[in-house]
Amino acid sequence: MLDVHGLSILLAIAAMLHVTEEFIWPGGFIAWYRELCPPQEKGRGPEYLIWINTLMMWFIILAMYFGNTQTGASIWLGVATMLVINAGFHILGVIRLRKYSPGIVTAVCLYIPLFIIGISQYLTTHLISTERIAIYLVIAIAYHMLSAKKQAQ
Repeated sequence: MLDVHGLSILLAIAAMLHVTEEFIWPGGFIAWYRELCPPQEKGRGPEYLIWINTLMMWFIILAMYFGNTQTGASIWLGVATMLVINAGFHILGVIRLRKYSPGIVTAVCLYIPLFIIGISQYLTTHLISTERIAIYLVIAIAYHMLSAKKQAQ
């Protein structure tokens, strides 16, 4: 049985592997993303992606800091929900473009199972309610939709 600290460590490892797959090996996420959501403006750089991935790691550290508490579990769930919806974004992008998405392997093989394990753990220990899970899912879906819409502006 993993606690919030253990799940946070696994989530941090998964996130680092995911970012590595997207940007280092085999790379090409920015080009793939621009093909999926073509920007209307020229010259948009990767600054946003660097910023959001750094913020994600800080939230994972916060979840570790608060540990096996409702606060720690809630922060972990917030990050994990964003990442599992990110996995869905990669899946939909692969279907739409009919080509490999840098990040799809780690998103599917790591984010989805970790989310399921964490949800099961937190529901069993009553650290998180089903209502909170639903709220986080709505927020994560809205964030990804707004992000894609903003990219296309």
